[in-house]
Amino acid sequence: MKEELIKIEELIGKFEDIEKSDIKELMQRFFSKLGNRLENYVGDYPTFIEPVYLEDNVKIGDDVLLGPNVYIGANSEIQNYVEMSNTIIFENVVIGENFKLENCVIGKNSSLKFKNLDVKNSVLIGKANSRDELQSKKF
Repeated sequence: MKEELIKIEELIGKFEDIEKSDIKELMQRFFSKLGNRLENYVGDYPTFIEPVYLEDNVKIGDDVLLGPNVYIGANSEIQNYVEMSNTIIFENVVIGENFKLENCVIGKNSSLKFKNLDVKNSVLIGKANSRDELQSKKF
């Protein structure tokens, strides 16, 4: 599982040159190995559809639905009213309120501090206070 995460992180590091087929294949391999790890989060009763894997110190807001196939890296924050499936979030990420993410990858140290986003099949990176500032690439 960690091997696929490292390869995905390397791919999104070459943001402009991401090969669509490579990222899709790596995500499929990663999710086929994903297990459950639901301890060590801070939050009030999120809903999990397994498999969901949470690294240490993940903060989860109210009315959050995670899964299936969700990985969230350490020290990340998921704000209120978020739904995600088939999504990988690397460490030190902030996801704003009222987001819906399906089949996405969020790069390490990204901060998406705005409300209302519905996106599929995309890589998202960087620091953004609005949708206009968001760096994204479809795959």
